[in-house]
Amino acid sequence: MFRIGPIAFGFLAIGIAAASVPGVLLFGATPEQARDFAIESAYRRGWNVPEVGARTAGFEQVLEESDPDDPLGARNVIHISASFVEETAGTRVLLRAREVRKSATGEEWSTDVTERYAENLGNALSSLRRKWDEHREAAGVGARGPDRSRAPISDPPDRRAGSEPVGTWAYYAERYAESRGCALTDAGSVLEASGPEWEQHRVTCRDGRSLRVYCRLGDCTARE
Repeated sequence: MFRIGPIAFGFLAIGIAAASVPGVLLFGATPEQARDFAIESAYRRGWNVPEVGARTAGFEQVLEESDPDDPLGARNVIHISASFVEETAGTRVLLRAREVRKSATGEEWSTDVTERYAENLGNALSSLRRKWDEHREAAGVGARGPDRSRAPISDPPDRRAGSEPVGTWAYYAERYAESRGCALTDAGSVLEASGPEWEQHRVTCRDGRSLRVYCRLGDCTARE
């Protein structure tokens, strides 16, 4: 999903504020489902999972070791702490990263590198949500009517034929609107404005309401 130095991250803490660390919402997931899905993704990519809590998990991978054949030798590891916070529309996954130096004598030194690797963590979270959405669709979890995923998160913005712009995160804007009780019309969402990492959508509901939804890197919320 992303790289820190020479190490490829497959997926990737406790008590983390959403505004201070990278996070993403897994629509329709309970905290336990989000945790188990993240752990399964980590195992598939070769991560160790030394810590599992009710709504937390820790993932580790060796960055550098003095002697690969000596399990007690000094080594540097990257440790990713994940929190799974329940919200109305699903579960928010929050990540924090630390580089840990473990000496041959068992001593440890830790440095928080969340800010340094925020972009990489964000990429990992986007990939995790993409895989979760694919899993939900395949399992029929939370399906509502026809598939409206016209523009996956990794694709560039496009347009409906002869109509208005859709935007990269139209699917997530619509899922957010549905979580607020909006029954979608055939028009779906309409892109009103956008920037390098954000979009503003207008979603019209069958009851006559019109919601403005702001999405940053696919993470959406209401905008008055």
